[in-house]
Amino acid sequence: MSFDEGRERELGPKAAQLVELARQSLGTMSHQQRTQGLLRVTERTAARRGLRLSPLRAGALSLGVAAAALLAFQGWQRRAGADRLSYEVEGGTVRQDGSLQADASSRPKVRFSDGTEVQLAEGARAHVASVTEQGATVAVDQGEVHAYVVHRSGTRWLFDAGPFVVTVTGTAFALAWAPEDERLDLRLENGAVAVSGPLSGEPIAMRAGQWLTVRLRTGEVLLRELNAQKGAEVSPSAAPPPSEGAGDEGTGAAPAPEPGTAAAAPRAAALAAEPKRDWAGKLAAGKLDAIVDEAQRGGLDACLAECSSEELSALADAARYTRRSDVARRALLSQRRRFPSTHRGKEAAFLLGRIAEAQEGGAAALAWFETYLKESPQGAYASEALGRKMVIVQRLQGKAQAEIVAREYLRRFPGGTYAQAARALVRTP
Repeated sequence: MSFDEGRERELGPKAAQLVELARQSLGTMSHQQRTQGLLRVTERTAARRGLRLSPLRAGALSLGVAAAALLAFQGWQRRAGADRLSYEVEGGTVRQDGSLQADASSRPKVRFSDGTEVQLAEGARAHVASVTEQGATVAVDQGEVHAYVVHRSGTRWLFDAGPFVVTVTGTAFALAWAPEDERLDLRLENGAVAVSGPLSGEPIAMRAGQWLTVRLRTGEVLLRELNAQKGAEVSPSAAPPPSEGAGDEGTGAAPAPEPGTAAAAPRAAALAAEPKRDWAGKLAAGKLDAIVDEAQRGGLDACLAECSSEELSALADAARYTRRSDVARRALLSQRRRFPSTHRGKEAAFLLGRIAEAQEGGAAALAWFETYLKESPQGAYASEALGRKMVIVQRLQGKAQAEIVAREYLRRFPGGTYAQAARALVRTP
């Protein structure tokens, strides 16, 4: 006897509705439960037909059903694994609260199925907050972790450290958070990341070989080269000077024509004739200016109309990290218009909210955050979007309305980045 899961598709409409109702009411069966159920059905069918199963035949039947169910279960595992990353912990154990703790005798390492690794230094504590098919959110509660994130198409990794969020596509870095001193340290070995937090209106872009230190209590932001003896203080709100025509190889290039000019049409044709651009690879390598400059040289309007979803995402990230908010906004709006049902199209709403918050800080940002939460209530940025909504509501509508959002945040994300601020709102008389 063999069991074919595909036969469920042959059920009639009414039978299928009953099966779905049973699944919703009883939950998903384990492979052992399914094996036992199949065996009982077989025995009852044989009894109704006046058949008696010998012990030998019953045993063989049981083994056959078990083997078929095991194969079906393994197939289910493979399908589930393809939807979402998995991970395992080496050199340590997960505590009851879900956290990992490194001590003098152990350095736990979290290995993800895509090859990404996160290792805790002595005294560090962290936990995996969520996992998706594009990546995961790792919360660094205290101490230092070293991460090597594998770059893939559509990769989206977030690292929470206190009130800071580090957005990663593919890179290697060391991240440390000292809650008692309210100090963040991030040493970027390769790739590129963006750091969002309370001291910066827009994400702080980092490239390979840089070291960022943020001290919340004094409001200091220090960005310097890893091998430099003295760092230079950088204001997170001060935009770096735009690159003057820096191409892929650092050569000069003529400025891009303004949208709508006569020169835009031939440039659009040139853009269509170009080979596929590896902007995701350039983004992971930290070549941020090269991405924006290449899009502008080929005609930004043509790119917004013809570039793929992945290219628009890389362009928007590169523009945001280099503080060219106008380009980032147009790329994100194009993503929303052309690819509305994709995860990138939905995440664009959150990123548009961050841009609006930095530029306007008001109702426009709130509307984008609410749009994202409606479209992606379990999305990678859900905690951040709800936290930002709470902050804006408090500023625009007062504490009473903000407390409603704070209670929702604590219900959904009790260990989230904005949990401390939410508790302060709830407890304040």
